[in-house]
Amino acid sequence: MTEASEKVFSAAKKHGETFLLWLLCTAALSAVLYVYTENAFNIYTLAGSAAAFGLIKTFDFFRRKKFGGFIYFGTMVTVFAVIPSLFIGRNWDSWFAFIRWFFSGAQAEETVADFMLTLMPLMVFFLTSAFYYFTRIIYRSSMLALVSLIPFAIAVKAAARVPDAYCALIASLNLIFFIIDGRKRLLKGSFRGGTAVSAASVYTDFALAAVLLALLVPKPSVAPYYDKFEAAVSMFSFGGSGETAYRGEYKTFSGRADELLRGESVLLYIISSSEPTYMKTQVFNVYDSETGLWTDDSETVRGSRKWQETSQLMSFERLAVAVEKVIEQNKANAEESFFYDESYLLTNKYPWAERLTELADAQSYSIVYAQDYPAVYLPAPLRTAEISVSNANVSWIARSDAGEVFTNLPMLPPNVNYTVRYFSERTQNSIMASGISDISLEEWDDFLFDAKWELESNSEEYLVLNEFLKNQTQAENYRDNYSTEVSPEIQTLADEITAGLEYDRQKAEAIEEYFTGGGFLYDLGYEPPEGMDTSEYFLFESKTGICSDFADAYVLLARAAGLTARYAEGFVPQPSPENAGTYFIYSDNAHAYPEVYIPVAGWTRFEPTPAGYIGSGGGGASEEEDTDPTAVILTAAVFIAGFGIFILLVMLFPKIAEAIFRLRAKYAECGKGVVMLYNRHIRNAENRFKESFRAFTPEQMGSLSEEKLGQSLEPLTKPFTAVCYGGSEIGRDDFNRAYECYKVQAKAMRRMKKEKAVSENKTSKT
Repeated sequence: MTEASEKVFSAAKKHGETFLLWLLCTAALSAVLYVYTENAFNIYTLAGSAAAFGLIKTFDFFRRKKFGGFIYFGTMVTVFAVIPSLFIGRNWDSWFAFIRWFFSGAQAEETVADFMLTLMPLMVFFLTSAFYYFTRIIYRSSMLALVSLIPFAIAVKAAARVPDAYCALIASLNLIFFIIDGRKRLLKGSFRGGTAVSAASVYTDFALAAVLLALLVPKPSVAPYYDKFEAAVSMFSFGGSGETAYRGEYKTFSGRADELLRGESVLLYIISSSEPTYMKTQVFNVYDSETGLWTDDSETVRGSRKWQETSQLMSFERLAVAVEKVIEQNKANAEESFFYDESYLLTNKYPWAERLTELADAQSYSIVYAQDYPAVYLPAPLRTAEISVSNANVSWIARSDAGEVFTNLPMLPPNVNYTVRYFSERTQNSIMASGISDISLEEWDDFLFDAKWELESNSEEYLVLNEFLKNQTQAENYRDNYSTEVSPEIQTLADEITAGLEYDRQKAEAIEEYFTGGGFLYDLGYEPPEGMDTSEYFLFESKTGICSDFADAYVLLARAAGLTARYAEGFVPQPSPENAGTYFIYSDNAHAYPEVYIPVAGWTRFEPTPAGYIGSGGGGASEEEDTDPTAVILTAAVFIAGFGIFILLVMLFPKIAEAIFRLRAKYAECGKGVVMLYNRHIRNAENRFKESFRAFTPEQMGSLSEEKLGQSLEPLTKPFTAVCYGGSEIGRDDFNRAYECYKVQAKAMRRMKKEKAVSENKTSKT
């Protein structure tokens, strides 16, 4: 072997185990952090890895100190007492939020930097301490496997998933340490049962124990859909740039709701409103079967700047007045006609027309305050009538046929304020519930066309009917221009759902009921298998997804059923728990939903997403409803108690094991007890002197004790020889002398270990 290769081999032998130990610490810590960040590499992982390496070197240093154990214990108490109080403080609400965040895998609470800065050092210290203890202080590959399973127990507890790569790496490192442990035992002549079968049984037992523990400990009652996390470098963001995390930009493809739901929860708008309603931003018309996304058929935002001049005409109350006048005028015209025939009466041709005169319409308003959120669109309700911007240089406000509202500015200021007046969606719901809308599109079109010619073209009633007719014509053109070719499976399902139904309202509601009562599950954390992110897979296989999946599938089924439907994205405001009439829009209030054109009612919103998960990142209920405080407190208590017991057992493990052994020996038969003491003494000597003494005779062991420890071993070797080689029985007095000799020898070896550590420390300094 060359000198260079000898140096390499020597360095590998010297530092190899340290590297493996550091790698195991890093892998386990990364697996834990992945549960809360869903990111394999970020600033927390890198900082934790560096800290783990520093702790290993620190433990090596204090291990040689006389009072190293006390120093470690003091450091542990300091870390676990100071770190949480430093970042979380003494506020019980903050502690409750942190505990709920920890045990739900960042699903029941949004991640903030304070939570990560608390979790990371605690986990680094705990994992590194445990791994170090079972590889440097006492070598126990089985206990190492148990500690290694902690990240996966946390993942099971939080209903999260750890990538397979972590499992493979941690298992491989444990196997390497198992081999190292076996090699050391083999060299000492004390390796027993270190087979592959025993290794497999150890890992199986501990895996089952860890999984059962994670399942039995009570969980907060929150489903695994609240997938929010802090950006990896947020702890280094101190502001000053004026840039915000989110921008409401124009999107060519759908998916904005997905992006906002899966990101950090940020307050975007505060709303003062007389009545809450969905706030739409953008509509997508064309389905791209290759990407599974909806797209806009234009590369620019487009719309009419004069929409507010006629928007008030779309009031159902004005429609009622106009229809009443039409009926009166039609009757008068018919009576004056020379060829009078009752068949010319609109009320005979359209018997449902008189019910239109009973319609009423309520108008509401909202004042919207953007919170450092620049955007292209002004989020607005479906039936917006008027918008005025108060604190931006806006020269005009335009509105598309789909209800998207934008201005002359490429991007609105991040703190823009505006007032929006709109007609309530409740009117549309009452129209559908009354059955007035149970007519065909063609029949509604014919009525509006016939009705407006009964009036003078300059009358307000004529303008109202003309505006409704224009809206109807646009809807028909939309249906013709944006038909979607669906798969045979979706077409068959659409036909089955709407079989026997005649009117669009009935079909739209039937499709909605299919989702709300068809066993579908909302789960923000669910990801379909690769290549299966399709509406077909969602409808027929997984039946699990988020709002965009429900909206996608609904629109495809609706179009397959012949309905005029479109895909929309926007927000669902959530009410303030303290101030009535105040609503908030957070980024995780983003929502995707379908709109269907229904005769008379016009464009109407439907909701296939299950109730409780609408526009709230999957958590429509409040924290108090989602989380059981008793479960959170009990979970924390069980975890803290278990963690304390584990630390105590780790620190006292050698003493506990020794105490149990001595009790067993003391209460065994005298001869058997002496044999146990002698074999234990040999094992202790092997561990202390790093040699194998299995082949030594009692006389040789006695000489070794005289030489190394300065203590006579005769009170132990003499009765042992009598029992093993002479077949004699010994009395209790002989056993007691052997027992006291064993205790003296064990104490001498412990003292020798401390003196050796101090000597090595002095040598390293010189």
